[in-house]
Amino acid sequence: MIDSLPSQSLISRRSALLTSAAAALALFPLTQSATAAESLEELSLGTATWSDAADASQTSSSIPLSARVVPPSFATYLARFLLHYDDGASIWWENQSETYSLLASYEAKKREGKSFGSYASSIQKGLYSYISGNDESNISSYAKVRAQYSTLLSSLSDKYGSKQGAIRDIALLFAMLPAVYQPTDILRNIDKGVITRTGTNAGTTSDNFPPNFQEDFALLLPNKYQVLYNESTKSYKITPDINLFEIGINEDKGSPAIATTFGPLSSKPLSRERNLTLGIYTLLGISGGAGCALTHTLVIPLDVVKTRLQTNPGQYDGIFDGAATIAKEEGVNALLLGAQATIAGYLWYGISVYPSYAFFKRFIGDQLLSPAFATAHVSQVALVAGAMASVIASLGLTPIEACRIRTVAQPDIYREKGLLGTLNVIGSEDTELGWKNLYAGLPSLMTRQVIFGSVKFLAFERASEAIFATWPELRDATYTALGVSLVAGGLSGTLSSVVSQPADSVLTYVAKQTAGGNLGIIDGAKKMVQEDGVGSLYRGLGSRSIWAGCIIAGQFLLYDVFRALFGISGDDLNQVFEVVLPKNM
Repeated sequence: MIDSLPSQSLISRRSALLTSAAAALALFPLTQSATAAESLEELSLGTATWSDAADASQTSSSIPLSARVVPPSFATYLARFLLHYDDGASIWWENQSETYSLLASYEAKKREGKSFGSYASSIQKGLYSYISGNDESNISSYAKVRAQYSTLLSSLSDKYGSKQGAIRDIALLFAMLPAVYQPTDILRNIDKGVITRTGTNAGTTSDNFPPNFQEDFALLLPNKYQVLYNESTKSYKITPDINLFEIGINEDKGSPAIATTFGPLSSKPLSRERNLTLGIYTLLGISGGAGCALTHTLVIPLDVVKTRLQTNPGQYDGIFDGAATIAKEEGVNALLLGAQATIAGYLWYGISVYPSYAFFKRFIGDQLLSPAFATAHVSQVALVAGAMASVIASLGLTPIEACRIRTVAQPDIYREKGLLGTLNVIGSEDTELGWKNLYAGLPSLMTRQVIFGSVKFLAFERASEAIFATWPELRDATYTALGVSLVAGGLSGTLSSVVSQPADSVLTYVAKQTAGGNLGIIDGAKKMVQEDGVGSLYRGLGSRSIWAGCIIAGQFLLYDVFRALFGISGDDLNQVFEVVLPKNM
């Protein structure tokens, strides 16, 4: 009888592996039970691990979805079987469903389908590696493939056979295999009473499937479905007949997938973001610092004109007239005023804001909020993370930005002093405040940066998602993906400049005041409106929008270029779930 098969080693390797597959998925949402995940990875049936995507098994990633040696319907029904009978997989799936519980019903079901498809893909790839053998040597031999499936059947039976209905579902599972692969000798030894024992899905008497079968991925075939041995084909079939359809589809990112009777099967295994180490954060900072310093250096002339338009309203007819006039009256070098402060300030900005955003986005989503709330409010999480990162960046940027504005607005006084000299002058203007005078513009700068930074990151991410959703093939090549970064960066920079323009105008007004004291953003805004009207808050918007669009496009482009060079982009920061069965279970 199959209930007493003595395959303990077979048991431990296969089932634990699949169990682990589902449970490790529990880590895929923002936060999951660490205990459940650890117990899954310690199961004895196989080895379930999260591997760096860039280093993941190339053999498994190249497996065709429709590989007949592991039929898609077999893989997806086994995935359902584990969700139903395996404790770890069941816990993972409950957590997944809870993670999506605050989303709209349609979106929640869509994400559940994607999670199931990736989970099933991890299982299929593990099965394929096990069934096909070393160097896929088993594929050419029906007998070898059948022997592997025999061992798998015994392992699943030993692991789950004591649960109500499990043996029946195992028999149904293996009846889905092509006749040449079916372990009929073992199937025929199953006690008839055990194989017909009903499970938990009573189903209906009139319908092939209950109406919610395609919506509940833990649901198994209703009790009326049984296996029947066919003497003519010497194999088992499911009765009543069932349509095991397998239809090629595209996922929302343009990747091929297969729709089966039992749910989707993705071409890509389950994945998650890897934990970021101090070394990775450091490289993110270097990438951000290099990107920001280079882009701001290239647009210093534009920044000079923008600042003059804000500090000397009416002096120039526009950005091009301003650039021509400054070059003619003060020399071409005047278009590089404040270069030291610009490079130093935005080197700090890039070093601080990019890793801070990555940290706060993960910290808020993983530690402060529940998985369900974080998933339903992903845009708000991005806004808050961008705002907090901008606060940190503002602390170092404020005194340097004050120096830059002074140098551009009053070059005769500050040009020769340089960055350190200007810092010393501003810090000594008010004997009572001292160095605190350098932070006179902190409220307005921080307000501007918080608004600009939070909108910048959110707009960039949403613009990138929208572009890739429309043209998924742009992900396929590095240069096209970088092109998307450039376009999305330009859009986010323009939008951010419009939203933060009033704060930027107030910042410039406050910073140019000699001995600015405690004049803050509220008082500065009131004074500007009293003197020049509400329109003064949007003075220089055109030039600033051009400036921001160009500079943020360049920032994200170079940031992604340096990340790629350092090996911390795309798949470098992801892990995939792999299921490994021993060759000899």
